[in-house]
Amino acid sequence: MQQKVWSWAAALVLAGGVTLTGGRALGTTVQPESVAEELRYARSLSNAFQHAAERVEPSVVHITSQARVQSIRRDIFGRQLIGPEQLRPTGLGSGVIASAHGLIITNNHVVEDADRLVVRLTDGREFEATVLGTDPQRDIAVLKIDGEDLPAAEFGESESLQVGEWVLAIGSPFGFENTVTAGIISATGRRGIGLVSERFKDYEDFIQTDAAINPGNSGGPLINLDGEVIGINTAIASRSGGSVGIGFAIPAHLVQSVMRSLVEEGRVGRGWLGVTMQELTPELAESFELEEGQKGVVIASVLPDSPAAAAGLRDGDVIGRIGDRPIDSAPALITAIETMPPNSRVKVRYFRDGESRETEVVVGDRNERNTRIFGGKVVESLKATVATLDARAARELGYQGDEVTGALITDLQTGSPLARAGLEPEDIIYGVEGYRVSSVDDLVDLMSRADLRRGVRLQVIRGTRRGFVIVRE
Repeated sequence: MQQKVWSWAAALVLAGGVTLTGGRALGTTVQPESVAEELRYARSLSNAFQHAAERVEPSVVHITSQARVQSIRRDIFGRQLIGPEQLRPTGLGSGVIASAHGLIITNNHVVEDADRLVVRLTDGREFEATVLGTDPQRDIAVLKIDGEDLPAAEFGESESLQVGEWVLAIGSPFGFENTVTAGIISATGRRGIGLVSERFKDYEDFIQTDAAINPGNSGGPLINLDGEVIGINTAIASRSGGSVGIGFAIPAHLVQSVMRSLVEEGRVGRGWLGVTMQELTPELAESFELEEGQKGVVIASVLPDSPAAAAGLRDGDVIGRIGDRPIDSAPALITAIETMPPNSRVKVRYFRDGESRETEVVVGDRNERNTRIFGGKVVESLKATVATLDARAARELGYQGDEVTGALITDLQTGSPLARAGLEPEDIIYGVEGYRVSSVDDLVDLMSRADLRRGVRLQVIRGTRRGFVIVRE
């Protein structure tokens, strides 16, 4: 006997009263074997989720950040008594084990301002972690714990992701460890939203997903159905503070590039091409005799003695591809070059006189370029190279007028207190403990009298933002 059943698929009610489920009208007669087939499909998808989660779950860690807080109490007469400093939990986050020898990837905002970091594995073991390096611009941090034979996650391909692919987010939302949520990739190459800072919004390159991400998920992995890490969950767009289906993850290829730089060089090496650029409009495309629909970025000018000049690129060339990566905007070109290790070689596809051409570029080092152009002096106590920010240097960095002065950071050495405090090349120091810094000599003089063991308060400019940073040994 035939039966009337509800399909497992979600019902869609249309205007006019037609209700469809799984491609059939609600209430239509279906064979039991059809239901069994649909259930098998549903269970196979469920099994795929389970397999992916089980593969990566042992690699996901829970991170507790602690900060030193001055204990204060009152005696029986109401007098305030200052007690010793105590370590207290100040934040929760997630991370993923990136090597069997104890390297852990997480977000910079999970670990910044922490005096102590405790990492707990899924098997219950706890380790105190040290910060090996950070990249505040990308919101990435690399930690090290004293462990061996740890269950490291595998990283997957993140440059060819397609909208609609299934993904899982794993982490500790609101402290609930090893929580798994499912969704799809909603968009790729999401930029211009200023999640880290307004200055760096054009450098952003996020994966957008509707897999639920909440506070505490930060630093945890976004994985594909093969159980491979394709991104590190970092932020959500929300008015309530909780998930509304718009989450963002840093692509795995970018994470791995930053991790290699921090581990091998102790700093983030940023690639440099040496061009100024502008967007390709339909009018420009027509004037350059490009095919209809061709995308790319126009080289407005090539800087002398730059990697672009050495590769034979010229003003008016239209860059359409860097390596295997198509280029459709100036931010995409910036991201593609800056995430490449300095001295690496990459094929550049470009158009000239309506013809497609190809050349090989040896990527330069943006930090070395800044030091060469702006000069600088090593401040030993800070393990940093800094230069006086004059009007020419300010214009080179995009500042207008003479309102910005100070000491420009051009390079940071391994173990620099500035790097540990989250500073990076191209930040500007304009104050030390309330005293104005107008030159490198001012900074050297003030730091010679400062006590880094106690902590030194610096005033810093990054893009359009100004603020205070505490720097310690």
